[in-house]
Amino acid sequence: MTPEVLRQAAITLFGERGWMSRLSEALGVDRSSVSRWFAGLPVPGPVAAAVEAWLVIYKLTGRRPGEFDELSPADDLSGDA
Repeated sequence: MTPEVLRQAAITLFGERGWMSRLSEALGVDRSSVSRWFAGLPVPGPVAAAVEAWLVIYKLTGRRPGEFDELSPADDLSGDA
């Protein structure tokens, strides 16, 4: 995942303002780690995987990270509920 793709995903998930802080909170990392990815360090694979998964959930449910922590069985998308 490139820094630009990560930036666009974060804006989609967290909005235009404060997205870097919200992204770091959702990932459980320090904001300085996120800043380093935009300064040229590679985006770690697990970070890219989490962001990509959040985008899929957002597209399917309209819920952002933190909002789907409260999913009820009726919201289960697997079809097994």
